[in-house]
Amino acid sequence: MDPSADLSWPARSADLSHGFCFTMVRDIHPYEMLGGEELQRVEWHRVVGPGDGEAGVRSRYFIGIARVGDWSVIVEDNGTLGVTGSIVAPLSAEGGEVVAYRGGGGGPGRLLVFRDGNLALDLDTSAPEDAGGSDAGGFRSELVASGLIGGTNVSEPTGPALRFLAARTGVPLTLELLAERTYLLVTVPQA
Repeated sequence: MDPSADLSWPARSADLSHGFCFTMVRDIHPYEMLGGEELQRVEWHRVVGPGDGEAGVRSRYFIGIARVGDWSVIVEDNGTLGVTGSIVAPLSAEGGEVVAYRGGGGGPGRLLVFRDGNLALDLDTSAPEDAGGSDAGGFRSELVASGLIGGTNVSEPTGPALRFLAARTGVPLTLELLAERTYLLVTVPQA
């Protein structure tokens, strides 16, 4: 990964000011497993442009899905599907992995890693040293390297959280990378 890549850009993005969730799913196409309904193929600005995400519609999620190498990237504008364990844990079953970060909107962020259908890491950026999950300690060196823990006193966790995602997946979620993709716009029922 290019160490100069700007991974803190979502914190400055007007399109994501209400919040966002980026979810990375390894080796599978999550659309059908989520029970989603395909709406259309859209560009980046159509995924994040409205700025309201789930507002007004509480029975379903609106997500955009694109493929980057071995990973599917799920993008939500002000959504929470990626940090809803009952929905995303099954996407990591049988040797799979899901890495998700929900941030922005003026609140703390939440970073999750699921492996083999289990929650391996659950980190609230307002209390990063208190991370939970079945293997929270196993992620310590990666969390320190990304700058999320280890005495760094992070005031804006987006950049460090996306550095963690990039280190785990090999995919740096830069604005340029996401903006050049075409997304499958999908609705997914909330559990």
